[in-house]
Amino acid sequence: MARTTSDTDARRDEYATFAPTGETCPECDKPIAALAMCRRGTVERQSGPPVVVYRHSECAKPYLRTATR
Repeated sequence: MARTTSDTDARRDEYATFAPTGETCPECDKPIAALAMCRRGTVERQSGPPVVVYRHSECAKPYLRTATR
């Protein structure tokens, strides 16, 4: 059961992985290169369930700092 803000924060990245081919980082709008490590996370939407996103590791760092507070 979720009890704290950090448990329910959708900006928090889940883990490091490799993005599927053709993915674009939503933070910088640049493509993620094949075999480049990135962070997988989710983004809330008003019109439906959260959507999975992949961010460059450098672009995800602000989210990692926020999630650890």
